[in-house]
Amino acid sequence: MNKLLAVFFCMVAVVLSAAAEEALTAQAFLARARRPNPVDTFAMLSGRLQHRRTAAAPENISIYFGIIIQKARSTGQLILDNKEGYLLGQTKEKNGSSVIPMQKSTALIDRTGVRASDLTLDFLYFDFEKEEKEETLGGFVLCRVLVLVSPDKKERVKVYLSKSHYFPLKAEFFRPGEKEPWRTLETGGFTKKNDLYYIRRLRIEGPGWRTRIEFQEAELGLYSPAKPPKGLIRKTGSK
Repeated sequence: MNKLLAVFFCMVAVVLSAAAEEALTAQAFLARARRPNPVDTFAMLSGRLQHRRTAAAPENISIYFGIIIQKARSTGQLILDNKEGYLLGQTKEKNGSSVIPMQKSTALIDRTGVRASDLTLDFLYFDFEKEEKEETLGGFVLCRVLVLVSPDKKERVKVYLSKSHYFPLKAEFFRPGEKEPWRTLETGGFTKKNDLYYIRRLRIEGPGWRTRIEFQEAELGLYSPAKPPKGLIRKTGSK
């Protein structure tokens, strides 16, 4: 079977046969989603972030995201407006997310409703709580629906994972005691380059606001420590 790699910002996932294993338990299915990539890969994505909020002028911000995905860990960087940067890490074990600001202020990302850790899909590594009834997204994508709990127990996330691809297409974030999500993350725009697929668009929204990220430039490939891609980790203020 030819393997199809899909880069979801920070992650590369193997798109497996549509005949996914029916017998997998929820925990086994989640483990497969957490460790989807059999080879080391990298991605460098650049584009625009548009943020809209009720009764406020829209913001249009440049965005850069670079990532190295290895068997045990992903490491990367997010830069907004060429000046506000974050170093990112995600181990392939639960609750192993790290976000290190490269400057004192985080005002720009705080305004957008985006978390830097959204790009490393840190919610996939939250503690498993339960599985809910399967649902179909977009009228044709059958998803297993898993509920995960953050390490501090302050948030639950309902994650919709493609049943055939083991890949998160939607995540709804709930605060304790609330029945409606306070933020929702969705993806779209599968695009192929260098025999790799990445998701070009990410939408995050909540009451009174929405943010859309679209990557217009992408460089993807296999990663070798002996020959790392130039310019993947950048200084803020650089082009």
